[in-house]
Amino acid sequence: MASTITGSLGVDTSGNDFDDLGAVRTLIADEAHLAWRRLRMIGEIAARREAAAADGDDMLLLNGTTVLGAEVAAAMSVGKSTGSALVELALDARDRLPRVAGLLRDGLISFATFRTIVMQCTAVEDAESIAAIDADLAQELRDSGAVSWSTGKDTARRIVTEHDPDAVRDSRTARGKGVTVAHDGDESVLTVAADAEQVLLAKKAIDADAAALTCADDPRSVGARRSDLAIARLTGTTFGCTCGNPDCPAAATAAEIGERFATVIVHVIADATTLNGESTKAGWMDGYGVIDSHHAREIAARPGTVIRPLDLTATTARPADYRPGAAADTASRAVHGRCTVPGCNRTAWDCDLDHVTEFNHDRPAAGGPTCPCNLGPKCRFHHLVKTHVDGWLDDQITDANGVIWTETTTPSGHTIRARARNYWHLPGLGLLPCRHGSPTDPRHRHQ
Repeated sequence: MASTITGSLGVDTSGNDFDDLGAVRTLIADEAHLAWRRLRMIGEIAARREAAAADGDDMLLLNGTTVLGAEVAAAMSVGKSTGSALVELALDARDRLPRVAGLLRDGLISFATFRTIVMQCTAVEDAESIAAIDADLAQELRDSGAVSWSTGKDTARRIVTEHDPDAVRDSRTARGKGVTVAHDGDESVLTVAADAEQVLLAKKAIDADAAALTCADDPRSVGARRSDLAIARLTGTTFGCTCGNPDCPAAATAAEIGERFATVIVHVIADATTLNGESTKAGWMDGYGVIDSHHAREIAARPGTVIRPLDLTATTARPADYRPGAAADTASRAVHGRCTVPGCNRTAWDCDLDHVTEFNHDRPAAGGPTCPCNLGPKCRFHHLVKTHVDGWLDDQITDANGVIWTETTTPSGHTIRARARNYWHLPGLGLLPCRHGSPTDPRHRHQ
């Protein structure tokens, strides 16, 4: 006789119709709600302590927040720093970001996402500014569909930078640059703090050279090769393949290495009004995320920076070609920012550019067009999943307001809908008149 297990969600696991992913999604929402309840309780306790302290002697060695943090830490069997951090989060949920905390209550964001949103808002001190950020951020995230940790972080950072770009700039510059060394057991770590674009350029150069100067027979891991190359560059020593093969194909001259470095690019998307100082609209750096308007202008002013205006009217000019033109390629990567599968953080320019509805090589007009309304960056893994896993479907919709949405349907039938991360950079993309006929594949929709 088969047994029946019914949990608090009322899910019957004895039958074949058990909706496992639906139950998991419900549990995730329940976890978020419980996290909100925990923060609310801590906030209420703090409020009572604050009221009692106002009536008594305030000349205390330790303030109420510090003591409450110690109590929370003891109750949860965690360190005092973790307890104090929970109290600070509770106060933020109560006083600074109550509307965003409402998303946690409703199961729309995770506790980790709420925590990173709070961190993005730390630099804002003005009460009116934080209230406006709370309202705008809560509304935008409610309207964004699926919200991953990185989506919450990027959205919060963008709204903060546009409300108070000076605070973000001051916080960024206060961190400063430097080189630090840490020794932990048998491992030593060298950390170089620099501008985000400089770090990205260095990382890309290291990746490219480590791949070009070693072959498949090199016994070192990819990480070890990159580390050895970085140290060799800093110390002026020689880096090369350690395979030991006399005919190793990995070799490059100094001139070839210099030429390769010259082709390393960091892509930054910014509105023209940001670059000319007319607006505080945030920018986007591929591989990093949202940058404030001051930072975007600093990058534009750097020697060697190439500024290429993006002509959106050229993005749909070649619907019959399999490969997109430069404008369509840039627009598609820029508007999404990352892999289009919700939760995947692979940067757009490190992704394949995928036709959402397959391109028909024999009859291009009958298949998915090569147009931003039908193109989206996918990391290699999710590109393979979409192509080879039965029941895995992707769709892309441009609504009447010009906002691009992605829909991912898993083999179990669950659909996750999310707004393109950077639609706010290219708001007119979806309103462009497409110069192609409607494809016959019903999965592709351009509304």
